[in-house]
Amino acid sequence: MKNSPFNFPVILCLVGLLFVAIPMQSQQPVYCFPAPEGYGRNVTGGGNAVPVTVTTYADLKAQLISSGAKVILVSGTITIPSGGEISGVITNKTLLGLPGAHLVNLNQTASTSGILYLNSGSNNVIIRNILFEGPGAYDVDGNDNLSCEATNFWIDHCEFQDGMDGNLDITKNGNVGTVSWCKFTYLKPPKAGGSGGSNDHRFSDLIGSSATSVPASGHYQITFQCCYWAAGCVERMPRTRNAALHLVDCYYNTAGTGNLAIGVGGGINNSTLYVENCNFANVRSVYKSYDSTDGGTESLTFTGCLNGIANVGSPVPAPTYPYTVFPAANVAEYVGNTSCGAGATLQITSDGTISSSCVSTGITAPVATAAITAFPTEVENTLNITLQNQADITTEFTVFTVGGQKVFTTSEAIPSNQPVELNVSALQPGIYFCSVRSNSQSSTLKFIKK
Repeated sequence: MKNSPFNFPVILCLVGLLFVAIPMQSQQPVYCFPAPEGYGRNVTGGGNAVPVTVTTYADLKAQLISSGAKVILVSGTITIPSGGEISGVITNKTLLGLPGAHLVNLNQTASTSGILYLNSGSNNVIIRNILFEGPGAYDVDGNDNLSCEATNFWIDHCEFQDGMDGNLDITKNGNVGTVSWCKFTYLKPPKAGGSGGSNDHRFSDLIGSSATSVPASGHYQITFQCCYWAAGCVERMPRTRNAALHLVDCYYNTAGTGNLAIGVGGGINNSTLYVENCNFANVRSVYKSYDSTDGGTESLTFTGCLNGIANVGSPVPAPTYPYTVFPAANVAEYVGNTSCGAGATLQITSDGTISSSCVSTGITAPVATAAITAFPTEVENTLNITLQNQADITTEFTVFTVGGQKVFTTSEAIPSNQPVELNVSALQPGIYFCSVRSNSQSSTLKFIKK
């Protein structure tokens, strides 16, 4: 058995009990994920490092490019000086915005623009709850609000406004990441006459910079989960090539008449997209092929979407990783929620505790068909878990605090249809999440330690 950071044993015993189900696939939104899902599910960032708060550009830059694991809290508005885009190889960092955190660069030339650039070699980075504001779109091949060439990243509950070249671009070696609960918008009018040729370059998100640019795995493996492309976005929601993307529970309401949501080219390695339970509420075109310029082929499967289109190319299988999903009928309400939905809407305290104002305990109503169940929801010493497994399986149990910090993890061989006991007696009172994952089923359980 593995021990937790609190030095108490994780005890798994065979028992026979009645359970209450809390499924991963739910009618209820999970506004505040305890840990990333999707391709970026293994990202830990700065882990359990003691949080440090920054209020100035100099401190922010120094902490981000420093060595070692860091949890960095951004307080207030930090202005990026002309030509001062923070750029470097950034590893093992968690960047959290306290309520109202705002990174801004209003300089509008190619060399002076940009806010944050995660250079190739960057790895294991988490960014949450920050508003990134640029000067407005201007096509002169300038910098983005956030340029990402990192591997293993999670960008969650951020709002990207008025990027000059783009809001969030993932290119070169950038790969294996999740972008969740983020909002993309343009509130400033575009500037015409740029050397790039576009008079309206409100092009939000680029995945892969050319038909021949590929990451080490050969495909950009990115999950867009519960993201909101809002007012002003014209194209690139996203635009991609050489990609294996998963878009789930995303909301498109761009309030425009000439908008193109998803642009796809095959590139040298071809592209696949699995588009699930998205709501294309207000866009001119859902999809456009760029094979004529990028070459290759693409396949897109649309499942459970509102205002979607017919599938393109060969069927794309659903991802095999576990993830939370709710019906497309609820996407506008949940993702568009101005208090708790996409954007910088989390509540983060000075000790790094993360929550959502829309969720009290986060415990949903019982659902009888779930494969993984738990009892009780208010725990004193033991959380009882059962898996409806027909054969012996290896299962991983991971417990997180409400702030997303990992308390402990253990992997155990569980005999067929045998429940287990998880000893949580040493935990402090509060709300916790238990991630239960096997090769055939998964769930994120939420419980209260009394």
